[in-house]
Amino acid sequence: MTKLLIGLGLASTLLLGANHIVDQKDKTFIPHTLNVKVGDTITFKNSDPFAHNAYTDDEANEFDIGMQKPGVDKTITVKVAGKFNVECAIHPNMLLEVTAK
Repeated sequence: MTKLLIGLGLASTLLLGANHIVDQKDKTFIPHTLNVKVGDTITFKNSDPFAHNAYTDDEANEFDIGMQKPGVDKTITVKVAGKFNVECAIHPNMLLEVTAK
């Protein structure tokens, strides 16, 4: 029974993918680089006292989480393998480099 439960837990992890946390603090993405797998999720946390945004123009993984208020988390799912940059439309110096396999 224990082996079955462990196997089901492993299967659900493989099917659902991992969740990666990216904090937005001091007008920067932390971490600055991220390695993920297709199907993984990325949760953007806003730890600053002002709004942020996270988006990419990469056609395969395109997303825009919109205006993200302080203390709000927003999650996206990585759809396709490749490299892409995530930026903040409000703070153009913020950059996150994502590599998806």
